[in-house]
Amino acid sequence: MSNVWDKYKSTVRTHISVPEGRTLITENQWKAKHFIKVDEQSGKYLWVNANCPFKKLYLWDEEVRHMTEQELAKYQADEKSKRIAQRKALLKCKEAKKQEELQLFKKEFKKEITQNIIKKTFSVPYKSEIIYDEIVIDTETTGLNPYDDELLQVSIIDGQGNSLFNSYIKPLYTDNWNKAMAVNHITPETVATAPNILEVKQEISRIINSAHTIIGYNVDFDLGFLSNIGIRNENAAIVDVMEDFADIYGEWSEQYGCHKWQKLTKCAEYYGYDWGTDIAHDSLADCKATLYCYQKMLQEEHM
Repeated sequence: MSNVWDKYKSTVRTHISVPEGRTLITENQWKAKHFIKVDEQSGKYLWVNANCPFKKLYLWDEEVRHMTEQELAKYQADEKSKRIAQRKALLKCKEAKKQEELQLFKKEFKKEITQNIIKKTFSVPYKSEIIYDEIVIDTETTGLNPYDDELLQVSIIDGQGNSLFNSYIKPLYTDNWNKAMAVNHITPETVATAPNILEVKQEISRIINSAHTIIGYNVDFDLGFLSNIGIRNENAAIVDVMEDFADIYGEWSEQYGCHKWQKLTKCAEYYGYDWGTDIAHDSLADCKATLYCYQKMLQEEHM
């Protein structure tokens, strides 16, 4: 480092006052003016400013000299190569982005077409010969949005706990659901050989439309997914055990000004439900737990 730096102790460029008639700029800025440093000891690495995460080599005007013709020719050739490489990288980036957008468009288009097909297939309400006073329903899904996500499992039991429908569902346009999988433990391999919703929609619709009362835990979530694919029973009474239990449990939410909704596991624990070998977030297991809690609530109501 040349002696010119002896009186400049700061390591931040913006903290150094440059005297009138003097120049202190980076090595690359000097090169753009066709100057190079005099020797390897010239210059000092400084932070560009107090907030900059990296340093640059700065040189005073007395620490640089004009490039020779040979040095200038090499510099210009190197800069040309850099510009060509930058253009190629930019074009490659643009093409990658274009392909990404195209794939996203194809995926969204496929999803929209598929959803329309699902909605229109077996869209007429079907009723079975058996009429159910009560059914309990639960679903597992790829996410929380019924317009973007898909069903992974649908389970329905009657008021006596008999299974009316229980099946995994293979998604039609969703390839992965990592966040949901962390909760419901349903992997792509789990549903690889399962029927898709088109294959089971009529059967599910027949059961739903043969019920006088539909019971669930956060049942609006489940019915929202079914409604979005054209399965709905607008005449049935709806019982949401989660909402009823919130008032029984009585944990007040200052944020919402009402009793806080509790998880099914909390409700099941409150009523002493034994899961046995069942695991929460399997929709059939959740149906059984929901029915048990619902019946306990009815018993307490009539005591």
